[in-house]
Amino acid sequence: MGVERIYVVREVRERFLAELEHRLRRVRAGVHYGPMTVPAQVEIVRGHVADALAHGATARVGGAESVRPPYVDPVLLVDADEDSAAVREETFGPTVTVRTVESVDEAVRLANATEFGLAATVFSRGRGMEIARRIRAGATSVNAVLGFAAVAALPFGGVGASGFGRIHGAEGLLEFSRSHSLTRQRFALPGMALMSFERTARTMRLVERIVRWRHGRAR
Repeated sequence: MGVERIYVVREVRERFLAELEHRLRRVRAGVHYGPMTVPAQVEIVRGHVADALAHGATARVGGAESVRPPYVDPVLLVDADEDSAAVREETFGPTVTVRTVESVDEAVRLANATEFGLAATVFSRGRGMEIARRIRAGATSVNAVLGFAAVAALPFGGVGASGFGRIHGAEGLLEFSRSHSLTRQRFALPGMALMSFERTARTMRLVERIVRWRHGRAR
């Protein structure tokens, strides 16, 4: 699991991109990370990079030449169209897209406009928790990438196409259990055999009165 999409507000765009570019240029495939674990994924990464560049993205680090099986060097794609495969789909490679937005509201809208929703990260000096609550994802960290992974008590899992169910925490334990509902009738009420075909007209009138009293109208 890694960061695939980033949305950055315009006022900090250049500082952010300069720092990100500086760090990515120091990362080496085959030194800091290994080859692609699934050979077929190399072609998916190649296709996503090519598609993003065709949809107007600028490669600030790497590019099409970064794909050299079985390795893929870091690729930083800036302002790719939201319809490009690198943004819409999961690349599962050492690539990242960065999109410039005018406001936090726009960033939240674009971040949530995906069929996936495994995890997210929000960086903000004062509004981190507020923004995080608006993100549609199974887990969101504030001011730390994947911070939730360090807290075993927190349930982890996705939403949407990222799946359902949880691991870790109390909810994760429930995934390995099964519920078993038990009920026992202690005594029978005269004329109240509602779970059989022996319901009398008197029984149904009584039920109708109870429903009307409880809900304001008969159902």
